[in-house]
Amino acid sequence: MDTREILTRFKGGTLRREHAVALLAGTSPVVAPPVVALPVAALPAADREPLPGPGPGPVPGPGPGPGAGDGAGPGAGAGMPCAVVGIQGRFPQAGDLEAFWRNGLQGRIAEAALPGGRRSACAGWRGHFLDGVEEFDPDLFGLGAREAAGLDLRERLLAQSAWQTLESAGYAGARLERLTASDGTARSVGVYAALGPAGGALPGTGHRHTAPPDSRPGPAARLSRLLDLRGPSLSVDSGDSSFLTALHLALGGLRAGECAAALVGAVELRLHPACQRPGAGEGVAAVLLKPLAAARADGDRVHAVIRSSAVGHPGRAAPGPQHGRLVGRALAAAGLRPPGTGPQHPDAGPQGPDSGPQSEAPDAGLEAVGVALQESSRTVAALVGDAGAVTGAAALVRAMGQLRHAVLLAGPDRPAPAAWEPARSDDGTVLPRRALVSVPGPADPAVPVDPADPVDAAGPADAVDAADGADGVYGTDGVEGVEGVGVVLVVEEAPAVPRAPARTGPPPGTGPAELVLLSGATPAHLAATAGRLAARLSDDDGGGRDGGPAGPDLAAVAHELRLGRAVLRCRLAVTVRTVAELADALAGFAAHPGPDAGPAGVRSADLRTAAGPPLIEGLEETRAYVAALWQGGRLEQLTRLWLAGVDVCAVLPAHPGPAAVELPATVLRPRPLEPGPGTDGAPQ
Repeated sequence: MDTREILTRFKGGTLRREHAVALLAGTSPVVAPPVVALPVAALPAADREPLPGPGPGPVPGPGPGPGAGDGAGPGAGAGMPCAVVGIQGRFPQAGDLEAFWRNGLQGRIAEAALPGGRRSACAGWRGHFLDGVEEFDPDLFGLGAREAAGLDLRERLLAQSAWQTLESAGYAGARLERLTASDGTARSVGVYAALGPAGGALPGTGHRHTAPPDSRPGPAARLSRLLDLRGPSLSVDSGDSSFLTALHLALGGLRAGECAAALVGAVELRLHPACQRPGAGEGVAAVLLKPLAAARADGDRVHAVIRSSAVGHPGRAAPGPQHGRLVGRALAAAGLRPPGTGPQHPDAGPQGPDSGPQSEAPDAGLEAVGVALQESSRTVAALVGDAGAVTGAAALVRAMGQLRHAVLLAGPDRPAPAAWEPARSDDGTVLPRRALVSVPGPADPAVPVDPADPVDAAGPADAVDAADGADGVYGTDGVEGVEGVGVVLVVEEAPAVPRAPARTGPPPGTGPAELVLLSGATPAHLAATAGRLAARLSDDDGGGRDGGPAGPDLAAVAHELRLGRAVLRCRLAVTVRTVAELADALAGFAAHPGPDAGPAGVRSADLRTAAGPPLIEGLEETRAYVAALWQGGRLEQLTRLWLAGVDVCAVLPAHPGPAAVELPATVLRPRPLEPGPGTDGAPQ
């Protein structure tokens, strides 16, 4: 087929986008069934008309009710607010979320050339890419080479981000066991995974021991198994809004009592040339959600609050008004009523039922209810580009950073970052800072292009997009007029935490000793994690939340390491009386690791070659014995049991203190691995 025929077949709906790009680029297209599109002209006239529906005017239904101010109301996502208690991610030129925040603060455009070693259909094009996507840490998950090869690159990245998210929230160890469903099921965490389309990672070769991609379970199911999480497990693909759609479903699961917490993750990679175009982006991120009331009762660190969400598809209607309607639904579900809107119904936007697309700069009506920010795919384009499934995650992270720091980043109406002063109600009450996070958000008009135009220097991907965009239609994938699913979140700053009273205990070094327990997947993991923790304890003046104690509290650090971290096979134990003493001991072990090489007082053990857990592990009598040892302060006996392989932390209360302390995550030790199934487009 020549160029004209390829583009004509694509526009006619009998050739998918990835096949067209591959044919134009001269590479092998993805093996997939062809699209058979029924021309609209072949449908009966009655079928071409819009489906009947209610006329204009309010939709009959119950009024707001007395609970509206607490988040009740019509529309999707109505109900209890949920807290973001853990969050981690990687974005282009930002290896962690602090770097991502700095990039936004500095107005950086995170665009670069394609990393070396990746295949490309277009020489010299630039985009927003992750580094080291071929690297993975199988030891952290206890995986051998064959098992690691069963995960494709996207699943590996998501697994590592999910692990770090659980750790950042303090739910990777004993506390995870205490997250129980209404029927008593432990580890009740739902997994909602959003991965880019299969074209981002194509069937690979050389994996004889793995099932064909079409017969493998979904990525969410594999992540649930890998982390032993026992709540709902759903894989979501709604295009660019996939992450926000997954989060919307997670909120529903939490409110229905289907799980005690929800892990929501997304990853997008542009590995195969068919998925590469100028401006394309990548990223991986995950958040852990809990009902706000439960998070506050448990002393969790709350990063932000998701008040409500709304999701919808425009159907055959123009996509413009859809965003305004979703904003109205989300606000109504959060119990927020901008002035002048009157009683809102599920299809009402901030200015009425048919309000058009909203700009990133909220109007005065939204600002009156504390909404001074809108984040969408447009506001994160400079940081992540066209990032597909992870777009919504980037928008949420950017919004949460501004809420946390009370700073509005540069945008369409702000040439530079500015302080975010909270709004006040008519009676002078200070309102929480709030933001709208949406994908796709307000859309730019399409520029029609002749599908017969030849392939230019920009490459075959742009030529296919030009053909797809003729007549103002984009992203159809062979079905004329298809638009993406839209999602809107109402996000609120974390509730204020009262300043903890000054500690009035004995002077440092004179109080009771604390047994500090640490573990890692390998001796190298253990030493690296000990070194990272030592550096944090030495440098950090704030061991807890903003406004908390002036320095890290030894008891809080010890409790967090016992309860918030997974129990792994390489272990360390040390008894100390001060944070400074702990930092010195950990730093000494990091410099000279090993059972016989570490500093005095630091004991360690490598249990990887042990036949299995001790015979006494898991017995009720053992639990009673270990609990009695803790109660009696028998730290030497507890140390010996810990180093012999007994999980001495399982009997401890999950939340012994008023608030959790945030500690650095376990150090990952990724190494290049063979690309898994479905990643033939990975670096060669």
